[in-house]
Amino acid sequence: MPRRNLVITGFVGTGKTTIGRQLAARLGWPFLDFDEEIVRRAGRSIPEIFEHEGEEVFRAMEAALCQEWSHPRGWVLATGGGTCVSPANRAALQAGGYLFFLYADLEEIARRLTGAVDRPLLRLHPGETLLERLKSLWQAREAAYREIPHWIDTTGRSLDEVIEEILRRYRLLEREAGNK
Repeated sequence: MPRRNLVITGFVGTGKTTIGRQLAARLGWPFLDFDEEIVRRAGRSIPEIFEHEGEEVFRAMEAALCQEWSHPRGWVLATGGGTCVSPANRAALQAGGYLFFLYADLEEIARRLTGAVDRPLLRLHPGETLLERLKSLWQAREAAYREIPHWIDTTGRSLDEVIEEILRRYRLLEREAGNK
């Protein structure tokens, strides 16, 4: 049976894609970024999908990917920040792998994302700051995020520190699964 997938999910601006790529390289496993795959399949950017088809179509594309990747294949997957808000998406991804949720202090995320223009859900309303928008998005998603089992704080940590923690936890989970 193939190894369980290592699924990197988390809040916006926490480094899911960067960390996922480096994890895959370190492990010698294939890597798939859900947002990049959706863009490839749709033939248009995420902002364009949101603008022309709407968020519902984008979320349906995410859900289809989650179902596609619900079996262990020994891949590192990086999801979008809203993918695992859906209980069905979480269940599908957990069926095939271990979910690791990346988070960081919202002030640090705001610093990381200053100037980002390619994130439709971070479009600011008149008079709203990026930090206020992040707080609002976090509040809307927090209950769903709390359902994800393995949390990794990226605040003030290097990529190597985060990757080492994920690898340590993944190997422990694999050992525990082997003993059952």
